[in-house]
Amino acid sequence: MPTALITGCSRETGFGQITAKTLAKAGFDVVATMRNAERGAPLTQWARDHNVRLEVMEHDVMDPAQNRRVVEQTLTNTGSLDVLVNNVGMSSFGALETLHDDHIRQTMETNFFSAVDMTRAALPAMRKQNAGRILFVTSMAGVTGIPGESIYCASKFALEGMAESLAMEVARFGVHVSTIRPAFFNTGMSMHNTDASSFFERGNAYDGFNDAVVASTAEGEVAGEDPQLVADMVLEAATTTEPKLRWNPGRSAPEVAAARASMSDEDWRAYVMAELGMTDWLTPAA
Repeated sequence: MPTALITGCSRETGFGQITAKTLAKAGFDVVATMRNAERGAPLTQWARDHNVRLEVMEHDVMDPAQNRRVVEQTLTNTGSLDVLVNNVGMSSFGALETLHDDHIRQTMETNFFSAVDMTRAALPAMRKQNAGRILFVTSMAGVTGIPGESIYCASKFALEGMAESLAMEVARFGVHVSTIRPAFFNTGMSMHNTDASSFFERGNAYDGFNDAVVASTAEGEVAGEDPQLVADMVLEAATTTEPKLRWNPGRSAPEVAAARASMSDEDWRAYVMAELGMTDWLTPAA
């Protein structure tokens, strides 16, 4: 029975928990991690009810010692670590000039550096096995810039570049690296853990811009696709006999990737701002 370790599994509607259930039902021995294990009680009960192998572990991905402890415990309990799904992430929006310094650093630490460290913790075991899959849940925000999401995009672009490089470094050890790049999915992430006042300052020239970004983020999330589509693609990436670097789940992700590739920078900028109802922001102020 292959073992999958998935980070960021606390929310019932999030990619992590849905992926944990999907892989468990597919026959994986799943370790689902989250910062507060008490939030995992319903997931543990679900596993009992469905007679699948799924263990919840308390785990703060920002702590290098805990990253290594979770890997070691997984190896002790199951004997292998076949798939690592780096899923932990946080939202960030607001004009760059208005973002709080600590928020910028927290976003990069959570979305990028934690995944880097978790991967470094898992690689020795995968090299020893001469096999493994490392999957990063990134975003279409790692493919194209989004106004009002500069730091979120920075974190996802960083993951994309790191993953592409890493894939070439570890191929000789039988380890395959992939990124899963969702676009618009109704996970509740942005609106669940977001107090915009903790992200950016108010009382400046960007107030109208930031209000528009917050509104469009909420609307886009509510209208998003079913996150089960992402979990299904993670399962495919984890089990396929023909692994590839990039996976675009659902309908909107392939559309966004194709549209960006077909347009000039200028045309894309105009298109994005029109979609957000913010075309007037491209006009210089009087």
